[in-house]
Amino acid sequence: MVIDGIGEFESTTFYKGEGTGLKKIRHFEYPHSLGFLWEKMSAFLGFSVYEAAKVMGLSSYGKPDTYKAELAKLMDVDDNGRFIIDDNLMQFRNDNFEYLEAVFDVVKLDKPVNEINENTQKYADIAVALQIATEEIFIKLAKQLQQETDSQHLCMAGGVTLNCVANGYLSYEKVFENFYVQPAANDAGTAIGAAYLIWHQELGHPRQVVSKSPYLGPDYSNEQIKTVLDHYGLRYQYQENIEATTAHLLVDGHIIAWFQGRMELGPRALGNRSLLADPRRQEVTDLMNIKVKHREAFRPFCPSVLAEKANEWFDLPDPTPEIANYMLGAFRVNKEKAHLIPAVVHFDGTCRIQTVREDTNPRFHQLLTEMDKRTGVPVLLNTSFNDQEPIVCTPQDAVKTYLKTNIDYLVIGDYLVTKEQNSPLFK
Repeated sequence: MVIDGIGEFESTTFYKGEGTGLKKIRHFEYPHSLGFLWEKMSAFLGFSVYEAAKVMGLSSYGKPDTYKAELAKLMDVDDNGRFIIDDNLMQFRNDNFEYLEAVFDVVKLDKPVNEINENTQKYADIAVALQIATEEIFIKLAKQLQQETDSQHLCMAGGVTLNCVANGYLSYEKVFENFYVQPAANDAGTAIGAAYLIWHQELGHPRQVVSKSPYLGPDYSNEQIKTVLDHYGLRYQYQENIEATTAHLLVDGHIIAWFQGRMELGPRALGNRSLLADPRRQEVTDLMNIKVKHREAFRPFCPSVLAEKANEWFDLPDPTPEIANYMLGAFRVNKEKAHLIPAVVHFDGTCRIQTVREDTNPRFHQLLTEMDKRTGVPVLLNTSFNDQEPIVCTPQDAVKTYLKTNIDYLVIGDYLVTKEQNSPLFK
């Protein structure tokens, strides 16, 4: 099930796998596009068309029924999930918002909501109406597709399927036994699709066991890293047990820039290009924004958790869906545990989690294990290593971002880097 903005004229397309090929079942065409709907509504709420994830975060603060009727004027959804969008009102692909202002009786925002108050609540109410409609469409489309194909396995792609809240609801519904969204489900994933299309359908190669590791990007040796650190004149020290050292710093309340191994695929930081903090400390969310992220106060931070202990901390479907490995599903935190990790529990009691497996990321898994030993909490706050720019990729990127922010320590390869001239760790 592909749900996107547009590909040629198609916006939503359904296929059934047959051997090594895909048989197209049907599709929806422009202007009936959930992707374009989210882009336009993101702009209406003061964000860019690329910031749908922020609208999703804002929706958690909304009152669900306030604008349900108004959204229904823009989009009609039948029992099977087919949606019809009124482009006379939406005015896709232009900057006309007068009809949306009339429908919702609110003025388009020129800048994003930063915090929720009496003046901004109505915009959160609009966001939640859009989010709930998307969740309902996901579930209806999935049920229709399952009945039609009698399959127990669903793969989803397209930028809209990065909506982790809708994915979480779909997981709980258990329409399919297996539910998969690969970590670069947006336009970046078309390269993967093109490769598979040629390999299987054009060249006729059989299906093989596929690695599900998202760590497919470039990596750098300690020697390459050391060259960069020396170039910038940084103070650093090689650590025999970098995971234990890092856990010690995290427990002491420091924010850590963590750069390890191959870069992760997709828009989520999955423990190789991450900023990390102790989730037991509520204050680290403000510190993270002050020191580096400089982002909207309402946006949540996400937890990474040892895969083998995830069910102790979060209310996960059984079996745990693979989307949890890629931070692509929002799941409810176990109520008796929520107070222990306040920095990563969203306003609505959910978390967009990443389950960390030893076989795919042994170093990050070991760091979480070290945290568990010290605190009894196998969880870390994990957000992308960047400052209002693309996630860092190279050691040079990491150093430049570290130097221009107030991040406490950079852990890169086996090296601990500090800006403190008299750090007691280096004595």
